[in-house]
Amino acid sequence: MQFLKKFFAKKNKHIDNDFSGEQNIDKSELETDELFVVNYKEKGGKFFYPESMEDLTEQLEIILKLTGQERYAVIERSYYHFLQKIKIPVTGDVKKSDILLGGCEYLMASEASILMTSKQLKNFRNSQLPKQRVIIATSDQIVFDKQKALQEINKKYDEYPSNIQSFSNFTKSNDDLLGNQWYETYLFLIEKEQ
Repeated sequence: MQFLKKFFAKKNKHIDNDFSGEQNIDKSELETDELFVVNYKEKGGKFFYPESMEDLTEQLEIILKLTGQERYAVIERSYYHFLQKIKIPVTGDVKKSDILLGGCEYLMASEASILMTSKQLKNFRNSQLPKQRVIIATSDQIVFDKQKALQEINKKYDEYPSNIQSFSNFTKSNDDLLGNQWYETYLFLIEKEQ
C-alpha cells in the first residue's frame, strides 16, 4: 500500500475522479493493490482512504448529505453497532434507506469488482438492495482475481456460503442491453495493521 501513501501525500484523502486519466499507467507493472485502485477508478467507483476514525466518521456523514439520505441501511449486525457507536444514523431495514453500508469478502483487482457473500447480503440478491453502496474494506482483502477470491473463501469458511455475488458496474450506462446492474459505490479502504 506504499503506492496509496505516496499518492495521498501529494493529494488529499479522497482520490479524485480524474485519477485514472491523469497519467499513462502501465498496468502490467502495478502491484495488485495499485491495479485494483486504478481499475476501480476507471469504472467510476468513488475511493476513500481514511487516515483515522474521525476522518471515516466525517466522510460517512458527508456521503449521507451528498446522497440526500437520512440514514444508512445495514444488514451486518457488527456495522449496525459500529454506526450507532460513532453516532451515524442507521436502520436495520433495507427498505428504509436508499444507501446500504457494509463490508465485503474481497476486492478483485483484475476486474475491479467487489465480492460479497451471505455474510454481507444474507439471502438478498444484489438487485434487491439499494443502488447506492458504501463498502468498508481493509487492504488485506485485495486479491488479484475471482479465482483467488473463491479459493480464499473456501479456506475461510467451514461451510461454503450459500450466496456469493460480485458487482463491478459503478456508473450508470445508457447501454442496458446486457441488463447489468450498476451501483453508485463509495469504497473506504482502511490500512490493515501488520
